[in-house]
Amino acid sequence: MRRNQSNYPTPPSTPTEGSLKPCFHFLRNNGCKFGSLCKFSHEVSSGTQARQPAGRGRGSTSSRPFTSRNYRPPEGKLLKWKALLRSGDGTARPSHIIVGQFFSLAVELMDGDVGGAQETIRLVVTEAGLSFIKDVIDRHIPMDNISTTGVRLWETEIKPLFQLVTHPRVVDSAVLEQEVASIFNYLVGVGGVRMNKLFNYVSTLFQKWPSSTTQISLIEAVELSLAVLAKMLDCNTTNIINEAFSTYATSLASLLDKPAEPEEMLPRLQAKRYLDYIGQRVQVGNQLSSLEPRVQATLAHETFILARDLPGRLSPGGPRHNNDHASIANIKILPTYEEIMSPREEYLPVNDSSQWHIPGIRGRLDREFRLIREDTVGQLRDAVREAFGRIRGTAGGIGYQTNSNNLRTYTYDSATLVDMQFDANAGLDLVVQCDQPSSVLTLTPGQRRDWWERSKRLQAGALVCIMDKSDSVMFCTVSESTMRNKDDKKHRFERKSSDDEEPQGKAEPLTLSDHDMYLHVNLQLVEANEDDVTRVLHWSKSTGPSRHRYLVEFPGILLASFKHTLDALKQMSQQPKMPFVDLLAPDNVADTEANLQPPLYSRKAGFAFDIKCITHDNFEFLVSPQQRPSPKLVESRTALDLTQSAALLNTLSRELSLIQGPPGTGKSYSGEKIIKVLLANKGQTSIGPILCVCYTNHALDQLLEHLLDDEIDKVIRIGSRSKSERLQALNLRMVAQNSDRTRSEKSTLWEIQQSLGDIEDSMRGSLRQLAASDSPQAIRTFLAQTFPRHHGTLFGESEDGWEQVARAPREVLRRWLTGGSRDSFHCRDIETLKETRLSTMNNAERQILHRYWLNSIMAPIIHTITSLQEEHSQLIERRNRVRSDVDLRCLNQAHIIGVTTTGLAKNLALLRKLRCKVMLCEEAGEVLEAHILTALLPSIEHAILIGDHLQLRPQIQNYELQSTNPRGKQYSLDTSLFERLVEPPHLMDLRLPFSTLDTQRRMHPSISELVRSTLYPSLQDAENVMIYPKVAGMRERLFWLHHDHLEAGAASHDPLNTSHSNDFEVEMTVSLISHLVKQGEYSPDDIAVITPYLGQLHKLRRRMEHMFEICLNDRDLAELEEFEIKGPAAPSTVKAKQSSKTTLLKSVRAATVDNFQGEEAKVIIISLVRSNLQKKKSLTCSPRRADWAQVWSFSVTDIPTPQSASPSQTISCYFLPRADAIYLATRDFIVAILALEGVIRIFCTM
Repeated sequence: MRRNQSNYPTPPSTPTEGSLKPCFHFLRNNGCKFGSLCKFSHEVSSGTQARQPAGRGRGSTSSRPFTSRNYRPPEGKLLKWKALLRSGDGTARPSHIIVGQFFSLAVELMDGDVGGAQETIRLVVTEAGLSFIKDVIDRHIPMDNISTTGVRLWETEIKPLFQLVTHPRVVDSAVLEQEVASIFNYLVGVGGVRMNKLFNYVSTLFQKWPSSTTQISLIEAVELSLAVLAKMLDCNTTNIINEAFSTYATSLASLLDKPAEPEEMLPRLQAKRYLDYIGQRVQVGNQLSSLEPRVQATLAHETFILARDLPGRLSPGGPRHNNDHASIANIKILPTYEEIMSPREEYLPVNDSSQWHIPGIRGRLDREFRLIREDTVGQLRDAVREAFGRIRGTAGGIGYQTNSNNLRTYTYDSATLVDMQFDANAGLDLVVQCDQPSSVLTLTPGQRRDWWERSKRLQAGALVCIMDKSDSVMFCTVSESTMRNKDDKKHRFERKSSDDEEPQGKAEPLTLSDHDMYLHVNLQLVEANEDDVTRVLHWSKSTGPSRHRYLVEFPGILLASFKHTLDALKQMSQQPKMPFVDLLAPDNVADTEANLQPPLYSRKAGFAFDIKCITHDNFEFLVSPQQRPSPKLVESRTALDLTQSAALLNTLSRELSLIQGPPGTGKSYSGEKIIKVLLANKGQTSIGPILCVCYTNHALDQLLEHLLDDEIDKVIRIGSRSKSERLQALNLRMVAQNSDRTRSEKSTLWEIQQSLGDIEDSMRGSLRQLAASDSPQAIRTFLAQTFPRHHGTLFGESEDGWEQVARAPREVLRRWLTGGSRDSFHCRDIETLKETRLSTMNNAERQILHRYWLNSIMAPIIHTITSLQEEHSQLIERRNRVRSDVDLRCLNQAHIIGVTTTGLAKNLALLRKLRCKVMLCEEAGEVLEAHILTALLPSIEHAILIGDHLQLRPQIQNYELQSTNPRGKQYSLDTSLFERLVEPPHLMDLRLPFSTLDTQRRMHPSISELVRSTLYPSLQDAENVMIYPKVAGMRERLFWLHHDHLEAGAASHDPLNTSHSNDFEVEMTVSLISHLVKQGEYSPDDIAVITPYLGQLHKLRRRMEHMFEICLNDRDLAELEEFEIKGPAAPSTVKAKQSSKTTLLKSVRAATVDNFQGEEAKVIIISLVRSNLQKKKSLTCSPRRADWAQVWSFSVTDIPTPQSASPSQTISCYFLPRADAIYLATRDFIVAILALEGVIRIFCTM
């Protein structure tokens, strides 16, 4: 019996009910606190009745708190249902009444204990359970008279059956995925026969629905039937090409046009959502067989449309390569070799939807996928192509390189696979040996160890690829098990010769730094598919000429930053179940101004929000989405200003609400009040948890903390990169640890873990077999079994009947392989050689036959390993899904769920099962449209986007796709969904109304005047900003220092330099910070330093880290690490002080302009950097960032204040009136004198 490798307890045995002893607690109390986990029987025999003591009736309550950990419902219903189930085992079929009770009671069990619900569904898919479905469809429906008993059959049998199979506990459960698929496949039947019987009856019944039936709603019946039809469509991919689905959907759709009661409006709208989804899925099926280019739509404005080379087989020239497809579902995320070497340009959809090859929302998803892939994977493709060009033109390693797209790479020479290791949880690890970098070869062992310890190369998670000069490329990531030195505690595997032998001395670990000539790195395949695993295995035991391979590293590229989003878009394209499709991607736009409806959940007759939770007096204040009060009334009763009040009212009455506002106008504050109102009305709206999405971890932490400050509870944060101590205990991982798994989940996880352990043992054995597959003993055994004649020639009797002189098998093979004529170049085919005497073969034929033997030995081993790897991947995926059931239960109990856009894409499979109806996204103007689309879960009925399309756009890598590039304007990948809906790129595109906040509370009027005069002419100042105190140590709030000191490298005028720095400004900035801090009014964390350039940020960080603690946000820290990779080949021997990623009491915040948006500080110092002989400003090509330059120009020339003083004048007037801080700036000489606390510091620059 194999060992139990996991932490899961051995599951209890599950004998039949009748073989168990009776449960004493159940007999005495008519209930058992252990529920379905009890080891004893809860059967009540005819001779033993459960006794119920006085005072302990079923309605009595326990003093124990109601929690998910100890609550167990009464067992009576489950036992009664099991009794009904057993009635389906016999040959005599149960009556209509029994069948109806069977399904009705099962529906009731779905709302009880989770474990009981899971057990119920598992029993439904048994032969006895499925026989009840068969009774309804094959026995009761054919015998029914629709006109007289049809409604009764619907109400008693079909309706509860439909309710059962569409219950959230059923369709959302990962642990029940196989059972759910079995139920729906059974409902469809072979060739759709059972579905046809069922829906033919249902469609006919609904058409003949008696008008006298008022207690049962026809619209609700249609909605439920469409829900079942939609789920049937998803249970098997072949269903989408079954025309019957379209026929039944059309038939049911015709019923929705009939007059309905007010209370039927909501189910009617929900039914239409199901119809839209079925239509989209059927459309996918229709396009599988034939994808034809779309006919260009007639445009109202005159345009010249260039012919476009469409993707895949839609292209006149045929597919560009083996990864060029019309459907993104068939496109691999990472590039193939053919794609890398293809000379043709990739197909990139433009922002004009009339030119897409797929219409509607699938066309929108197709466009976002292809453009994001080009922006991320495209740079990898080009870098690998250039690397191929270099290695084919050089003989050795080439070290550090920068390609034309500015993507940095490191190339390591002589990549050799030296070992393969397997772990049940982590999977297959490849131990690859490469030459040490040239800069490391001259270092001492201690220096080499320190170099690798500080180096950012080959860190866990880094993306690399293995390539050779021919046509091989494999993408991998650096494994967590990679050791930087032999003392590294991260390593996971112990190297042993075999599982059955004791290690002969402890093997030296293979690390990056401990060998003077070679480094050893552990890699994992990005896509462990059959092809890549097979190539790896052949690499480990190559039977042909050896290939010279290289390992190419892409520092700073994180696969997780884009892979999850691309995978999500592919999945959504196949199942485009999304809300607001008519607003996001309308097929036809009759009116460019959208008329937004209230959220679906608020369209009930007589519904109104009560917003008393944000009023001053906490008195009832009803707001109807149909008849809104005036914003002035809301302003008078709440803490919201006029525009914030209008934004609140608009949000409550618009299913897709857009809120725009300049900095400091209270966008986040308004969002928090909206959330508070929605939660206060949760009882009547049933909106479930509110999904809060932010672009950055910092913004998400800030939002959730503000909600906690507003006394909003039940908050869960998804993701492990929170820097907030308050949110640590609210992380989903921590919350889920306190929630019990059901018996079914525990049993399933235990079985999976046991299977993983078995796979680990089998895999390690197969890897040992593969390692020994070229050994003489392996060849001898193979020949004895397959080619006994050749075996006898080499190892037994000679072909002439003489006994061979005893020699070691290795020597026998060596002598035979080196023998034979070398003069003949003619080689017979392998089939002939199999029947030929070994002694008659020339040397070349012997080599061919020997390789055939080796390949024949390896083939079954490789097949076994690839099969085990595929099974391992499936088990890991299934384990993750089962574990996610606990997460889903926790999330459904939350009020607020917070997640970043990246975290959302990573957890999309889990979140798409959520029953949440509201999604709020902050910083929406900075978020790529693809990230917002993935956040629009199928259940969302109300989306709230808060941002500012006039500030920074989303960040992308490829300048050729940017809207500010004349060539990239046709793509405009950096245009957010928020901006596209507010300012459509084309005149005939749909435009959505939005709310604008215009009262700012952050800046003194002297500062807000800058943005008011350039971007926000309607911006108003709140009263509180008038009384802001002056800046200590400064005479004026706004101060400009003009100088003529050139930036670094200005004289050389390097056109390839993409980042800039200015040493003079570094020193001036640091001195100014020191001066301000020593005034005693500010702690360093009140001060922020921002700059447009990473190069300047890098120098500021190095200069300030000796004086202050520096706080960098996540994005700047990641970008700086990437920036610093291109530094000197050997890091400095002095270890730099690590910057803190947390907000410390004594810290200065430093950031780039792009990454500071949305932040606040009491004092902000901006280093603009640029000063060159060519007079180039070039902050960047983006006008949003260039607004800084506009502000500079406006301030110096137009503001009628002393700040327009000439650069050559003394500007000491801008600082303390005392003479202890004087800055003198002239054109040729700048001196800075600080005389503070008796310390004089002088900076002199010529």
